[in-house]
Amino acid sequence: MKELTPESEVCLALGYFDSMHLGHRRIIEEMRGFAAEHGLESCVATFSNNAYKLFNREEKAVYTYAERCALLDGLCDHVLPIKFDKRLKDTPAEQFLDGVFSEYGIKAVVCGYDHLFGAGAKGDAELLRAYCAAHGVPCKIIDKFELDGTRVSTTLVKELLAAGNIAEANKFLGTPFFATGKVVHGRGAGRMFDIPTANLKIPTDKLLPASGVYGVQCIVGDRTYNGAANIGARPTFGLTKTETEVMIDGFSDNIYDESITLKFIKYIRPVKRFDTPALLSKQVHEDIKWSGK
Repeated sequence: MKELTPESEVCLALGYFDSMHLGHRRIIEEMRGFAAEHGLESCVATFSNNAYKLFNREEKAVYTYAERCALLDGLCDHVLPIKFDKRLKDTPAEQFLDGVFSEYGIKAVVCGYDHLFGAGAKGDAELLRAYCAAHGVPCKIIDKFELDGTRVSTTLVKELLAAGNIAEANKFLGTPFFATGKVVHGRGAGRMFDIPTANLKIPTDKLLPASGVYGVQCIVGDRTYNGAANIGARPTFGLTKTETEVMIDGFSDNIYDESITLKFIKYIRPVKRFDTPALLSKQVHEDIKWSGK
């Protein structure tokens, strides 16, 4: 992705793009099309931190800023990171636009019909349209996006993930939900199962699916393996802390301290207590073969 400079002449997609769902992707596609048609570079603005915290909400982001950048790579020329802090929270809508327009070469703007910005969320799509018109800049507002009669939204995606309904969440996201984390030392359960096991440290403001065992694709460097991820407690061993542990099929390398990505494909079963570790091991060996079922 190219570096955004004040000299860059861009068509800007304005929003949070927290979950990069199909509605967000529609906005980005429209922005890219307009940029290509008018000889501009494409740019997506997104918050570089968890904006919910400034509103005293404990919500987590579907995708972290780094994960969003990974998704946007190849979808646009530039990413405009915006840190949402108290100063920005209290900045009036027009003043916010003044700052963005004065710092960068904004030659066109695209946003969703329900986009809100500025202090008190008083800036909306119509205010943006009027501001752009006053500055001689084209502004395109994208209507709501529905799939099978359902409006696609980040709230919907979060509800589906919270229910463990990964298949439906993936449908509205357009691509499999994923989480990237660093491999840390765990309790060595993999040796017991005779299956390579990785414990992941996930950013604290990252949303994860409901507790359960999921069929995942593990991306390690440029290689992809099937596996089963356990999100939640370890009741067979009397461990109640929620953790992310993945059992990887056909893998043997040492990857401690490396970052890997899990793509969640299928819900397999709930987390449950087994009477013996041997019974758990037998089940885990079945879990990692989820793709053949």
